[in-house]
Amino acid sequence: MYNFAGRTALVTGAASGIGLEIAKAFAECGAIVTLVDRDESGGEQALQIVKQLGSDKASFMRADLSSEDDLIRLYQAVSEYVKNDHRQLDIVVNNAGIDGGLGNIENQSTANIDKVLAVNVRGTMLSVREAVRVMKPQGQGVIVNLASIAGHVGFAGSSVYTASKHAILGLTKAVALENARSGIRVCAVSPGAVDTDMTNRFTGRNEANKKAMLESIPLGRMCTPREIARGVLFMACDDAALLVGQTLNLDGGWANVKA
Repeated sequence: MYNFAGRTALVTGAASGIGLEIAKAFAECGAIVTLVDRDESGGEQALQIVKQLGSDKASFMRADLSSEDDLIRLYQAVSEYVKNDHRQLDIVVNNAGIDGGLGNIENQSTANIDKVLAVNVRGTMLSVREAVRVMKPQGQGVIVNLASIAGHVGFAGSSVYTASKHAILGLTKAVALENARSGIRVCAVSPGAVDTDMTNRFTGRNEANKKAMLESIPLGRMCTPREIARGVLFMACDDAALLVGQTLNLDGGWANVKA
């Protein structure tokens, strides 16, 4: 359905879950994928999966998104890597994120607030900054940020995560406007309830809580990581050229109900 042959796609948080599915989907469409994660062991295993799908030039690079030094080194290495292979950095997908500790705001520790914002907001912002610095001299590129339904509505008991995802949408809109005429397109994807371990943690691994969540989703089911990955492919493809600063909601209609 999509052709990314010869293009380079960098995916953060690619060792597992949605990130791995995104990396796999790009590889299946011909892209040369760079997987990024702080989990080195998981990242190397994910790399082998992606290579088996045909992306034989795929690579894994370890980086902690909460570390500015890690991100600067990452983009320097990627920039040199693609130049040496006579390529460009075409696509960056900022997927890495954490949910942190759940609970009402009065019970949130400063350590948890700092940790979630460091990864979800500061880490994504620094990754976007470094990606733009690489892409602007190229005169082209696409950046897709992973937000969430929590970037559109409020969730009681998840104030820190919700705030972080609202920030991602604001960042996406602002940077998209800054770069609309430079050849760099910035957009976002907002997953709803996805069948991953993060959702299990959000529901307290309680079947009754999960059932109540499913009943509140108009579609009546969770999204799959694969469905989110296909949405990311669309936002990154040439057919989405008019989507500048826009967000694709992949939530089965849940945000409409919550709003």
